[in-house]
Parts: sequence; structure tokens; C-alpha cells
Amino acid sequence: MLAWEQAQCDQALVDVFGFHALQLGLPELDALRANRMPHRWLACDSLNGLQANRQGVLLSESLALPFPDASLDLVVLPHTLELSRDPHATC
Repeated sequence: MLAWEQAQCDQALVDVFGFHALQLGLPELDALRANRMPHRWLACDSLNGLQANRQGVLLSESLALPFPDASLDLVVLPHTLELSRDPHATC
């Protein structure tokens, strides 16, 4: 399932343009790997499941992200809403 989701993300996000992209949650999936934005981050609430050499990792709760409004061009939330304590307050 994870390989299928990775292929879907690669295909859907390869041509999305901008400067700042954020993946929120599911660190086992590198949803932004095919995207060409110069600034890509992964925000997650723990380091579990992360590759040792993964760059751009930010430890943060989805309810309290340290980004100002309208500062991100792309936000990817793989399974984040369904796993959130309060999905309406996420992001």
C-alpha cells in the first residue's frame, strides 16, 4: 500500500510549482520526493519511521505549525486528518 501511495504522490506532485512545500505527517512516505520546489519540509510529531539521512525534518504538532499564514505553496497531508486528535484544527 505504501508503494502505491508513493507512486500516486510522485505522479500527482511532480509538476506542482512554487517555492515552499510541506508534508504533514506519515514520515514513512516521502510524498515530496518527486516535487522540484527548492524548499521542502516534513513536519511530524516523532522521529519514528524516519530514514537517518532524511533532511528538512521538523518536529511539530499538526495543531501548532510554526509557519505564517499564506507562506506555503503546497501542503500534503497523507492520512494526517484521519489520525489527528482534532482534524478541524489541523493546519
